[in-house]
Amino acid sequence: MREQKKYYYQADLEVVLKGKDFIFGYINISHIPYAKLEELFREQVQHERFLFDDAMSYVIDKELYTKHQAFLEDQIPFTFDFDLFDYTVGYTSIEADKYVKNYYEELPPAFS
Repeated sequence: MREQKKYYYQADLEVVLKGKDFIFGYINISHIPYAKLEELFREQVQHERFLFDDAMSYVIDKELYTKHQAFLEDQIPFTFDFDLFDYTVGYTSIEADKYVKNYYEELPPAFS
């Protein structure tokens, strides 16, 4: 019997320069509970069996942002600018055995 591979998943906010294909950056928003993401993007779901099915991504437009502004400002360390950027949220995944830790687990020491 084949062993099933384990994956790590990460929710990313993709920030794209408006009208261009230039990706300004990604913001890891995996700390936001799946149930809250489902609430945010419920109106955009069409045929998915679950959120982010088949590598879907969902849009944070000005209307969605305004509706959930207090929550988004509290949870995402970025100032949204809808005149300059477009925003989408999607999942990325990587096999557990290929995962490389990309964060600090403790604050670095103070300067001496």
